[in-house]
Amino acid sequence: MAKQNRNILITGGTGILGSAVTKAYLTQGDTVAVTYLFDNEVDRFKQYNPALSEDVTFLFADVTEESEVQKTVQSFITQFSHIDILVNIVGGFIGGTPTAELEEDRWNFMMDLNLKSVFLCCKTVIPYMTERGYGKIVNVSARAGLKGEAGLSAYCVSKGGVRTLTESLAAEVMDSGINVNAIMPSIMDTPANREAMPDEDHSRWVAPADVAKVICFLTSDDASIINGAAIPVYGRA
Repeated sequence: MAKQNRNILITGGTGILGSAVTKAYLTQGDTVAVTYLFDNEVDRFKQYNPALSEDVTFLFADVTEESEVQKTVQSFITQFSHIDILVNIVGGFIGGTPTAELEEDRWNFMMDLNLKSVFLCCKTVIPYMTERGYGKIVNVSARAGLKGEAGLSAYCVSKGGVRTLTESLAAEVMDSGINVNAIMPSIMDTPANREAMPDEDHSRWVAPADVAKVICFLTSDDASIINGAAIPVYGRA
């Protein structure tokens, strides 16, 4: 595979999916920086990905705070001169509580982590991409964002918001040389999901490495005609 040598910022790049995406880009010869919030995230990444650690730049950032995002993106630009690709992976899941019983702080947590983080990172990065007339952004929505489900209102709304935000952004930047797309995972084959659902047929789940391939394709020049899409990556789940 030809070397790409693009500059890539991945939020949540220390997690299971983030690690797979980071590895995929590094394999292509790209330069990768990932955000983290807690030191143990970096320690865990280095423990499970020792071969990658020396090639990754770790940037501390609370991506739910605009000032933190601005500082982090500016640090990235200072170090690497420009940003070609942004992949927004930071997110989380809270479920199992009916909306009438859901505490406000848990609702806000889902909105901040899953939706506000994407908004702030895209808002901050797009002007730099617009200035160069080039950029690729991939956001992580979810199948749950397509339809409300009982006990999952906050998660469904936040992930549905990511999909809608992606569509709005794509329409705004389509003439600026920037592509904005989203992926919609269902259940990925991770240790945490296996522990939570030990009796499920894990062979039907999607491997993070396969999701990473889709993200890499969406940020390739071969996908330059794809803009504002929400790509299902369900596998057989």
